[in-house]
Amino acid sequence: MKTRTSHSQGQLTPLHLALLFLLLLLFLAACQPEILTPPRLATITADAVLSAQETTEPLYLPAPTATPGQVRSSGDAAVVRAPILNVWVNETSPEHEQLLQSMVDDFRQQSGVDVSLQLVSPMLLPDLMQTAVLSDTLPDIVLHPLEYTMAWTEKGILDPELTGAIVDDIGRDTFDAAALDLVTVDGQPAAIPSDGFQQIWLYRSDWLEEAALETPDDYGNMLLAAETFFDPESIISGLVIPTESNLINTHRAFEHLAIANGCRLIDDKGEVRLLDEECRDALDFYYLIVNKFSPTGVQTDVSARNAFLDSRTAIIMTSPSILPDLVENGRLDQNSGILTELSGGGFEPDTANFGNITYLGITPVADPQVASSFARYWFNEGYPAWLAEETERKVPMRLGTSEEPRQFIDNWGQTPVVGNESLTDIYGTETVSKLRDGVASTPRWGFREGQGAVVGDLYEHLTLSVVLQEMLSGYFNTEKTIQEAANRVIELIPNYQYLPTPTPEPTPEE
Repeated sequence: MKTRTSHSQGQLTPLHLALLFLLLLLFLAACQPEILTPPRLATITADAVLSAQETTEPLYLPAPTATPGQVRSSGDAAVVRAPILNVWVNETSPEHEQLLQSMVDDFRQQSGVDVSLQLVSPMLLPDLMQTAVLSDTLPDIVLHPLEYTMAWTEKGILDPELTGAIVDDIGRDTFDAAALDLVTVDGQPAAIPSDGFQQIWLYRSDWLEEAALETPDDYGNMLLAAETFFDPESIISGLVIPTESNLINTHRAFEHLAIANGCRLIDDKGEVRLLDEECRDALDFYYLIVNKFSPTGVQTDVSARNAFLDSRTAIIMTSPSILPDLVENGRLDQNSGILTELSGGGFEPDTANFGNITYLGITPVADPQVASSFARYWFNEGYPAWLAEETERKVPMRLGTSEEPRQFIDNWGQTPVVGNESLTDIYGTETVSKLRDGVASTPRWGFREGQGAVVGDLYEHLTLSVVLQEMLSGYFNTEKTIQEAANRVIELIPNYQYLPTPTPEPTPEE
């Protein structure tokens, strides 16, 4: 007698197929590499999974305030999921990571807002932002340098209207007015100035004193010092500055030398001015001093720093982050001079500093209340701790509070940087004032002329860093280089209206 087989035995029912398909999806999701998922997209994906789960875990918390969030029903009670704020910060050191994690934990406890924190390499920031735009995964808040602010605003990445409201809430008059003016659009700041520093030129004051040379604060004195101390047999160079084509500081070094000579990138009408005599002279000086008195091969921020610390060069361009290292390197601080301003070589040269400012940008995807809450925390409870980490390159752009208008700016330079010694203890009040004052009054290319978006594209594409390196590699002479630079800048400007008019050929006399 045969045993009767059930109809369902050995076959997959629709229910079985559905369960298998669900298991397959879960398996694939678990195996997907995190690197394929942008930071904000990963958060959105996690939110979608969590929102679909019924759980007794405290993923959804009763809202203590009117903080916006996702509402769902749980039995008879309506509960609100704590919002998530996606924040990008262009700092990646372990010390900054530890500090920022402590700050977001503190902010979470105070506000009930969870923070997804992403530390982004400054070199990768433009590309990652472009990826975020294309994938619709913008962060809510991004800490970034001045160079990108206006270009990102023009592209809709930053929200000036919301930012202006937040600045007013914190206290507009408590910020450095010049730092706000640099990024103002229709009366509103495109981003909130957090901190900044002066680009510095370090020189061996003991070498110059022994050789009876003047301070190298203009083209002539800088060239003479570089020539005097250049000694290839002893592997000593006259000057080291970044020249690598993929470095933003390659551009910054030339820009500082150029604005010191009165060279303007672009005027308020939108006409590129790189072919002006002041710019040609600046490029000639740049080529001469780098080509003749610098080490062979491309240079970086690190190679410049190491050359100075090893006593292998007379002059470098760098950031104030090197200042504590001078103390720890055989008290080299006692034999080093610090310049924040340079003059060019013309009959009426300008005297120019070069300020670098970091801004807190708010994007259009941010929830206004949550973003405002985080900005208030950043510039109040969290601000002293933020300014204290690598304080030598964080001059506060919020000068103080309404009650104490100079609370933050007057305290800068007092934080210990080496042992118990502060910048003031080591370098004195005069040098600290020189490093602190005027960071935002810098005559940076394009911003005062309302052309900051052009500058942003220029830095994002590393346009001048590339053409300068091409010149130093021997592809172009200085005349061809300045023409190439002007043409490449013009290519970044839609509907450019100021193409040069050809010079007419002279007609023969009759």
